[in-house]
Amino acid sequence: MIEVVSYPKDLALWRPEEHPFYLELFGETTPLIDMTYAEVLPTSDSGGKEGVTAPLYEYWWTLGHPGVRAEHHHLWSELGARELFWHRLDDVAARVYMFFPVSGGWRIKELVATVKYLQPVGEQESWSEKSANEWSKLQPFVAGAGTLASQLSGVPGVGLPAAGAAPILSALAKLKLGSVPQGIKGFEWSAAKVTFASEQGVMQGVMWTLPKKMFEDLGGRLTGSLALSFIPARAQGEENADWLPRKMAVLAHAVVYADGVPTWAPAEREFTKLMVAPRGAVPTN
Repeated sequence: MIEVVSYPKDLALWRPEEHPFYLELFGETTPLIDMTYAEVLPTSDSGGKEGVTAPLYEYWWTLGHPGVRAEHHHLWSELGARELFWHRLDDVAARVYMFFPVSGGWRIKELVATVKYLQPVGEQESWSEKSANEWSKLQPFVAGAGTLASQLSGVPGVGLPAAGAAPILSALAKLKLGSVPQGIKGFEWSAAKVTFASEQGVMQGVMWTLPKKMFEDLGGRLTGSLALSFIPARAQGEENADWLPRKMAVLAHAVVYADGVPTWAPAEREFTKLMVAPRGAVPTN
């Protein structure tokens, strides 16, 4: 089930004249754990069944805001000074953070970070060219996976796992292509791995850095995502204990900079929390 959490908790109570933007975090709350993640080439069990498989998941964040374009402002009759806020954005305008725990009997493996956009954009011609260039770089990997799957299709214990590589790579490529392409002047966003210590232990995650031009040209709702898989994690020395993944919180918060002053949602040391309860994957028939 995909569930949503936000700041403010009830978006019906959001008032942009009081806080300039809202933050949403949403994703699957009962994902499957990939029990064979560490196997480079999965094998079949003694009964001839293929190894355990688990899907990839995408977790999204959204920053909603009135924006800087005048054509949006007929919807906002009480912006007042908050309207000026969006005209004072720094060149590095915002950062969004998403964190996952490592101490719940599971952790995540980050695969692709994206910032979404809706076609056509104002500079569609240059964006299309950049996207085509990115696809040309990704296509050999996708094609190679398909070729390998075809060649190994008749090899027992190998064919199906190899065939599974092609759709996975294809899905990751499509995620990348649906994201703001790299190298567009003014839209140079980035993602980086981050970590910190929290009340529920070490948290590992990703930070998106967003430029000012995104807020000017991509409208009043920016969305990004992280594609990932869930993997089991048990501390060495706990072999005699029953392994059981625990329900834990995925955290998110965001900051927007105007005139060098940060404005956080919810706060610098507070987070929006999405409770996630991973499940052990069941072998396929």
